[in-house]
Amino acid sequence: MSTAEKSATTEAENVRLQARIDELEAELKSKRSSESKRHTETDKLRNETIDKVADEASRFFHALSLAFVEDLRSAADVVKAVSDEAFKRRDDRAAKDEDLGDIRLSDVENDVAAVVNKGIEKSIAAPRRAVDKFYEVYREGAAK
Repeated sequence: MSTAEKSATTEAENVRLQARIDELEAELKSKRSSESKRHTETDKLRNETIDKVADEASRFFHALSLAFVEDLRSAADVVKAVSDEAFKRRDDRAAKDEDLGDIRLSDVENDVAAVVNKGIEKSIAAPRRAVDKFYEVYREGAAK
């Protein structure tokens, strides 16, 4: 085999090998592309979905905690309403110059009933206030 023949054979082999290399590189690029698409969905699940769940849980617990505080505020309002009513009745008696000895048992019963009624009336609104506060804070977090 002459040098020219060897050179031509080598050149033909190089062309064939280069074509095979290009073919394998294209195949590898295609595989990476399909893997990349699969990883994109995995990344989306890992990042976006977990972030959304964390945000939702945060909004929920924030709203729940403020609803609890609103419930405490409602309880304080009930205590205030009851004490205000009790002192109002005492002040009304003092304004009439009634002596403690003049107060009948039925008057005391009426005073106690009025104070209890005022407390019940005020406490009936407490659950609604807590629920309203929960939804207000929960929706507020969604708007941001």
